[in-house]
Amino acid sequence: MDPETSNDGLPRFSPVAFNDHAGQLWIVTILSLIYSSLVATARAYIKYQMFGFDDILIALAMVLHLAQSIAICVGLNNGLGKFNSITPTEQWATSSKSTLAAVILCLLALSLAKCSVLALILRIIGSRPGKSKPFCIGLMVLSAAWGVGSCVAFLVNCRADALLALTNVTQCPNQDTRWAVITAIDIFTEFLTWLLVVQLSWTVSMSFTRKCQVVIAFSFRMPLIALSAAHLAYFGKYPGSAEPQFAVTNSLLFQQAMIAWSLVSATVPNLRNFLKSFSIGMGFPLASNLTTYGSSNVYALQSLQNHRPKATSSVAAATAVASTSVSVHNHSESEPCGRPHNWRLDQVSNQTTAAHYYGSNDEENLLEEVGGSRTGSQDMIINKEVA
Repeated sequence: MDPETSNDGLPRFSPVAFNDHAGQLWIVTILSLIYSSLVATARAYIKYQMFGFDDILIALAMVLHLAQSIAICVGLNNGLGKFNSITPTEQWATSSKSTLAAVILCLLALSLAKCSVLALILRIIGSRPGKSKPFCIGLMVLSAAWGVGSCVAFLVNCRADALLALTNVTQCPNQDTRWAVITAIDIFTEFLTWLLVVQLSWTVSMSFTRKCQVVIAFSFRMPLIALSAAHLAYFGKYPGSAEPQFAVTNSLLFQQAMIAWSLVSATVPNLRNFLKSFSIGMGFPLASNLTTYGSSNVYALQSLQNHRPKATSSVAAATAVASTSVSVHNHSESEPCGRPHNWRLDQVSNQTTAAHYYGSNDEENLLEEVGGSRTGSQDMIINKEVA
């Protein structure tokens, strides 16, 4: 059967053959954009009108991801993923420029995703004394410098129109060395970010289960280390290949996986409330009393300053969720009240709000929420469901 046609005789959009893997790159590029867009939409819904600096960074990364996908599509329409020997010579320049643009946009998007995660961690740290905040800021600066520096390192002494030409080794030398350095710094920053989360979790007063949940939420970025290493391994094979347009396909496939997973994993710590609304039990106490969904009698309280939580009063009935227990103060006690917080009224009906000054437990509460609070600030929401 002709590989250009399907079983029903219709022409294929992008047939896959031994000398043409463009169809694979089409599929992965489109899926990568779809998955990251869906997660970004969920994040935007969760934090609607509550956006922070980390959300702005992710939005910029999504724009770069879209531009990167467009660049890949332009290259696919000009011979990318195919043998050089079966494509016109004039297409090599277009596919080379498109691939170079896609790589640069991908590096910038990955850098913004890193900075978004660190911005969330910085919000968790807040005004906590110690070296955690300067370290986080320094790591954010390093991640931003990595993104810009990687682009410069890849562009220096490299002709854009010869990246996938047969003469790419001389026109764009030492590509494997450049990517080895880029990948090493990428892995290093990811590992330091994870260690920072572990250190923050283990230095606050939380249950071991809560600490593990926080670490797991941020550990979704760890597969990026494996993806980055695999990308490096495949990227080093194409410069000396006799068919560089075809040989670069595998590295571009991993590039799409990297950028999609980076954007998705940067959003995972913000999705807790979204998952809790479904109560599907994915290993987390999703139906806990921290949710703002599905209750007609909810009290939104803030943590109290310089006081240890007490046992709940008789308002805690058997209908309250048993998976987690929350201790609250009786409002009749004489704690100083602060200014009330502005809550969104469209989320929960019949909601009574008692606001107190947010005190010394801010880091603990934010770590428990791992960025999932709809307030977008350092105020904890404790929803108490009454019988």
